[in-house]
Amino acid sequence: MLIINPGSGPVPEATEEHATANMAVLADDLRARGVAVDTFIRRPEADYGDGRYAYVLTVTDHPSAEIQMPGLPTDQVRYLGEEGQNIWDFPRLYVDDSSWVWKFALEVIRDA
Repeated sequence: MLIINPGSGPVPEATEEHATANMAVLADDLRARGVAVDTFIRRPEADYGDGRYAYVLTVTDHPSAEIQMPGLPTDQVRYLGEEGQNIWDFPRLYVDDSSWVWKFALEVIRDA
């Protein structure tokens, strides 16, 4: 069996409320890594429709990024490679149409 990009499929039972809460945590995680996040803005017209919700993340001195955030509780989305986390259990975020688990999405946004 070959599996490419685990976690990139639909996100059942997702809600916009969870996605918005996740965006706030993503912004805080980026700030903790020295990224000057200005804000994030909801863009419902850009939703993928698969349990991910679209936001534009604006960052000082960086290009803005479109984030498709899974709408599950943060502890089910925020993969950081910590003890007890299994990468196979976490859905991917999309950053400008490329999929990443949370840990690597932070690096991609920071390095943009």
